[in-house]
Amino acid sequence: MVAPADVKKHTVASLSVAGLGKTPDKGAENFTADDVQKSDRFEKLGTSILLSVHILANTYDNEPVFRAFCRDTIDRHAFWPIWMAFLESKGATLSADQKAAWDALGTTFNDECQQQLAKHGLPHL
Repeated sequence: MVAPADVKKHTVASLSVAGLGKTPDKGAENFTADDVQKSDRFEKLGTSILLSVHILANTYDNEPVFRAFCRDTIDRHAFWPIWMAFLESKGATLSADQKAAWDALGTTFNDECQQQLAKHGLPHL
């Protein structure tokens, strides 16, 4: 089992390739507002998902907040894509510790989400 502080340390460190805020558009420099509205890329990888993952990584060592955010996320929409592959596609070289930390975060996230789905009478494992 990975300690919560280590999960936070390793997951936050691996987020350097997926920062929040003003970053280069990475191929969308000439997109118009209409292009953005029609783009699957912006729909699927928007600021909301990046913000959510940053919140998860930064609150993992504060279990009540982490679990509350998991519940809130499930209440709003389905969440948790293949995150490590995304980071690697952005140029991150994830260490074994970082991969273990993301696995631990994902496992805890899933556990909390399954409990919240059950609470709402929705399909769950």
